[in-house]
Amino acid sequence: MNRLTAIGLASLVAYGVLLVSKWDAGEASREAPATDMAAGAQSPAPTPADSRIEIARATPAVSRVHAMPVPVVNPVAPKSSSIASDFRSTRDLKAFADALLARKGSLTADERYHLAKAMETCLFATSVNEDLASYSAKQRRQFLATLPATDPASAQRVAAYDNVDDATRCLRFRGTKLSPADIDALYVEAARLGDARAQARLLAAEIQRAVQNQPRDESGNPPRISPDDLARIVNILETGDPEAMLVVGGLLSQSPLKEQLRVGPNDEMPEPSAFLGAWNLVACDMGLDCGSQHRDLQQACAFAAYCGAGHFEQHYQTFVASPFVYQQAQRYRALIHSALQTHNWAQIGLGPKLTYAPSKSAR
Repeated sequence: MNRLTAIGLASLVAYGVLLVSKWDAGEASREAPATDMAAGAQSPAPTPADSRIEIARATPAVSRVHAMPVPVVNPVAPKSSSIASDFRSTRDLKAFADALLARKGSLTADERYHLAKAMETCLFATSVNEDLASYSAKQRRQFLATLPATDPASAQRVAAYDNVDDATRCLRFRGTKLSPADIDALYVEAARLGDARAQARLLAAEIQRAVQNQPRDESGNPPRISPDDLARIVNILETGDPEAMLVVGGLLSQSPLKEQLRVGPNDEMPEPSAFLGAWNLVACDMGLDCGSQHRDLQQACAFAAYCGAGHFEQHYQTFVASPFVYQQAQRYRALIHSALQTHNWAQIGLGPKLTYAPSKSAR
């Protein structure tokens, strides 16, 4: 899969990593807080179906909320453009994409970004050999068969499944041609027009590629990034765009860069799963719509019976993070907010220690 297109699966990968830190894994974290909880993120990005299987296998966590102090912040009311709302609510992504393609030459950055997302979401539909409607119906029957007859949340889980069933939303893409290169071109154009989310995706793909192509040094440390790339990361964070922040947070929490990060006043190495959780919480604070219709909450309800949370933070604290991981996430959350407010980016590891010195020939 094209690397930039694979970034589109980041939310699923991130959610899988967050699940790793639920109760049992959290107990291990107490013994070794610096353990790499995100090791699974080095594997190729899973398909949506693979992620559903892994979530379905998860054992439900202890269903209680552990009260912890939260940073004093002023959460931003959820903000969403009309095209973003249309993308989330439509049950026919082909019609959504066709309406945008009809005026492709005049699309805004936001519209190009969501056109790319629609095409990326439905890319799988072009590789399903059987009739997509039959495939969708079969998948739904298989899901229904996994529900215990005595499950009191069955109706809620079925409704959540229907909300995240991309096979149904992508039915009319069957038989069409979708090119990853065309999708990437839309993201590139959206980035050129100033879309921070698209810029973050491009930057994350470039940095991941550069870091993975460089060998570790003689001490076994992973490669560092260029000062220019560090400046680009900071520029994206300064936009305050919550979706762009999630991409940056995923890069810092899941790529080899996490081994180089030192955060806070004591220059500690952040616990990866808690650091990733903190970026999700900050994105919610900054205006990402993290209510009950959040896709992660819907997926967790459908495939893992983690139902009832009205907000991502409640879901994260109750079902995903151990008390230790949640407490760590709150600390990192406060550090990220402080960095955003003061522009002291070294608080979250974004300083010269993360970079390599440019060679004389590059100067």
